[in-house]
Amino acid sequence: MAKHPHKANVSNMFLESLIKSNNATALKIMFYVARSDLVVPDTRVLDFKIDTKKLCDYCNIDSKTLIRNIETIQETTVKYRDDKGMGFINLIVKSHFGYNEGVTEITMLKEVLDKLIEVKQNFTTIDVQNIMKLTSKHSLKMIQLLERINGYSEGIAKRKEFTLDELNKLFGVKYKRLKEFERKILVPAKNELDLNSKLSFVYSIKYDKEKMTKGRAKAVSATIDLIANTPYPTLF
Repeated sequence: MAKHPHKANVSNMFLESLIKSNNATALKIMFYVARSDLVVPDTRVLDFKIDTKKLCDYCNIDSKTLIRNIETIQETTVKYRDDKGMGFINLIVKSHFGYNEGVTEITMLKEVLDKLIEVKQNFTTIDVQNIMKLTSKHSLKMIQLLERINGYSEGIAKRKEFTLDELNKLFGVKYKRLKEFERKILVPAKNELDLNSKLSFVYSIKYDKEKMTKGRAKAVSATIDLIANTPYPTLF
């Protein structure tokens, strides 16, 4: 079957670490590298030469932003687990930007790419092109969540219920009230996805009325429903 040039199968474990430790632009660059049309040589150390203009255009960034964020990625260490134990690994070993050639060179271990591009199990298929207009890492996390929900079998509702503790762990935050999580994460993420993404969501908050004593019932969970979306057209 032909590979899709804008799809990437990204390890769930690795994706969690990337989202927690990086900003949105750095994630976009790594997603660009992880696209399924990438030809990976069978060597332990991988040297990639990427057209700088094509990379910047695809990620909707300029060259200064590219350099700044690749430096951030190069300083990032990701925690991972395998059958033998756990460890830490740097995403990029070396980078070089050719001013005259217009080429960005990236050196990384094949081990990193193998963990980034997980094609056997426990992965999420990401539509890379779909996320390039997003600016928030929380929106990118929500896309990952929605892609998982979208992968549910036919006949199963495209929805998932989460407690506050589960949402805090998923998004790497520590909000004490679901209302605060809604205001800081759900509302901004939905607004950005509605504007830019082919996938978005609606949500509902569940309240525990049985344990209500005074005032309002406590919010105990949020149910995320996947919806297909047509991004709003822009004038620019």
